Amino acid sequence: MNLIWFEKLAAIRKKERKEQITGPLNEMLKGAPLPLRLMGKMVSPLLVKAAEEIAEQTADMQEIWEDARMRLINSSEVADACGDSLQISQPFSQSQSTTVINGQRSARVQSSFHVVGPNASGVATLESVNGEIRTLNVNVNGRIINVGSIGAGERSIYGNKSSSTTKRGDNDNIIEAEIIEKK
Repeated sequence: MNLIWFEKLAAIRKKERKEQITGPLNEMLKGAPLPLRLMGKMVSPLLVKAAEEIAEQTADMQEIWEDARMRLINSSEVADACGDSLQISQPFSQSQSTTVINGQRSARVQSSFHVVGPNASGVATLESVNGEIRTLNVNVNGRIINVGSIGAGERSIYGNKSSSTTKRGDNDNIIEAEIIEKK
């Protein structure tokens, strides 16, 4: 039941975003010549798609930041260095990139934000790939605290499992092949 409710809510928000863009654009082009109105109709879906992508990236970043915040709050090393009641700011530096190669989408986020406690403060940096936090470090007075990266089998916001499940000593899946060329 909750899933259906979230799907309906997402559809309503999508429709609202579409109306926020197409409504003013149509109103602006109301008395314009036919070619401009047609161009407006062609550009409108692109603007809607861009708005949807931005909204999706913003929601993904919020989930990643919330995951990082919980990891920082639950880290005993950060609590030892900064104190127990941590204040974690919104990112002051952030970059996002999305690449699509052969239909495979890859989203990368890098972000920095302040971590302030009663004893000390620091700067946290995180790197995320496809919604999985790969690195999360806090620099407190020159000391780098590695809060941790996603472990094997943990789920990301995209619902897939981490691919780092093989260990160095696991050689069961290695296949050797020798190619002999005939002359």
